[in-house]
Amino acid sequence: MSSSAPSSSRFSWLSQIALCLAVFAALWFFGQTIFPRIDDYVAYTVNSVGIVIILAVSLNLINGITGQFSLGHAGFMGIGAYVCAYFTKEIGAQIIDPVNLLIGLVCGALSAGIAGLLVGIPSLRLRGDYLAIVTLGFNLIIISIIQNLKIVGDASGYVGIPKLTTFAWVFGMVFLCILSIRNLAMSGLGRAMRAVRDDEIAAEAAGINTTQIKILAFVFSAMWAGVAGGLQANLIQYANPGDFEFLKSVEIVVAVVLGGLGSITGSALAAAGLKISEEILRSVQGVLWMSLGLIALAAFWSFQARRAAGKFAGLEIVKWLAAPLFSLAIVLGLYFFAGGLLEERKGSLRYILYALILIVVMLLRPQGILGRSEWSMNGLKRIFGRNQITKTKVRALD
Repeated sequence: MSSSAPSSSRFSWLSQIALCLAVFAALWFFGQTIFPRIDDYVAYTVNSVGIVIILAVSLNLINGITGQFSLGHAGFMGIGAYVCAYFTKEIGAQIIDPVNLLIGLVCGALSAGIAGLLVGIPSLRLRGDYLAIVTLGFNLIIISIIQNLKIVGDASGYVGIPKLTTFAWVFGMVFLCILSIRNLAMSGLGRAMRAVRDDEIAAEAAGINTTQIKILAFVFSAMWAGVAGGLQANLIQYANPGDFEFLKSVEIVVAVVLGGLGSITGSALAAAGLKISEEILRSVQGVLWMSLGLIALAAFWSFQARRAAGKFAGLEIVKWLAAPLFSLAIVLGLYFFAGGLLEERKGSLRYILYALILIVVMLLRPQGILGRSEWSMNGLKRIFGRNQITKTKVRALD
């Protein structure tokens, strides 16, 4: 029995290494052959989606799996962005591009991790709102320091950064981020993190060093935020302190909560969905289709809730149909009879609808889209209210 465990573990690691190599080869092939043919705007959006996935999944390690509340993730991202950008522009300019970017990302990740350690040691004995205030203050300090560093362009931003970020780099890092956090969450350390989340006092009584666990989560999460920042700086060739302010941290927290606190795949799906929605809502037609999708989503989950409560009979069906049909009539009427007005006001309309999406989803799914579960066919069936009783159980009931 004792000899089989190491071989099984060794096989698991070998299979993961083989999977990484296969994924990287596929991403490199796609990035070299198909991705260059894609429109520049679409390519930029796709890469941006990958970067926000890294941010959301890494923050979920703190806010979801460990159960803390951080509002300073954008600060770690900013550190990684500026350190990586400075290295790739000033120090590694003579190195071949892939190695230059790799070293820059490592430097950015280490710098962000050190910052996470520095802010974590004195503050992670705090909990909840108090910890959120400390991390928010840290974010403000980082932005203030960057704005006064002439070596990186101070408040006007850092320009002239080489464009080294590619599709393969972004989604290779997305894959590594999800894989590493998934492995950490399933390890003994991950179980200790969940114990801290569920009951910190009980975890301490069980012998878990809760402060050490929280610092580890903070440092590891900050390192991945630094990687995301480095990828962004070398994608848009510009780093501005305004891109890493408090509101950026809030956007990442929204993606984590919307996907489900503790769900890695939920954070990834929510981050991608929000970023894509933000781009779709730039046009009036996009606003129309997102409105229709929002009405359909609200109607569907309302249907599931009423059916689960046993209220779907007779007049209840008419009451249920009234709200979605009325909403549909308003949206279509505005589109066909006030299209010009919508075109003039599409900027403000975009943010109103974006906020409504968040409100509706949170009202219908307060635990987040996936809750604490991971994406799977059974998970999707639970979300959409499918009965999970198997044929064997049905026969047993009979």
